[in-house]
Amino acid sequence: MQLTDRYGTARAMAWDRIHPRLTTRSAWIDHTGELPVIEGTLIRLEVDRLSGGHDPLAVWLWSSATGLSDEGVDLRWHAFLRRFDLEHTFRLFKQTLGWTCPKIRTPEAADRWT
Repeated sequence: MQLTDRYGTARAMAWDRIHPRLTTRSAWIDHTGELPVIEGTLIRLEVDRLSGGHDPLAVWLWSSATGLSDEGVDLRWHAFLRRFDLEHTFRLFKQTLGWTCPKIRTPEAADRWT
C-alpha cells in the first residue's frame, strides 16, 4: 500500500509466472507449431478515488518480467499511472486547442496533419 496525492491509497497485488492464453495467431502468423507460453507478472492495482469523482475499478496490468521484487512491482504501476496522466493531459490539450478536428484546406495542410 502506498499513499498517493491524486488517487488516495493505492494497493497493488502481484502474481508471478502467470501467462496469458494466446488464442489467435494474429501476431504469431509466421510461427509454426504450438503457440508459445509467455510468462510474466500479473499486477492488480486498486486506488481509493479517481479525479472527477468517478468510482475506481481495479486495473489489471501485465509485465513480461518475472521474479519482480516489491520495488519492481511498484515501479511498474507507478509507470502506468504516470503514462495514464500524461496521455490524458495531452488529450485534454488537444481537445481544448481544437487539434482533434483539423480543417484541411490545401494539399500542403493535409501533408502537415499526416
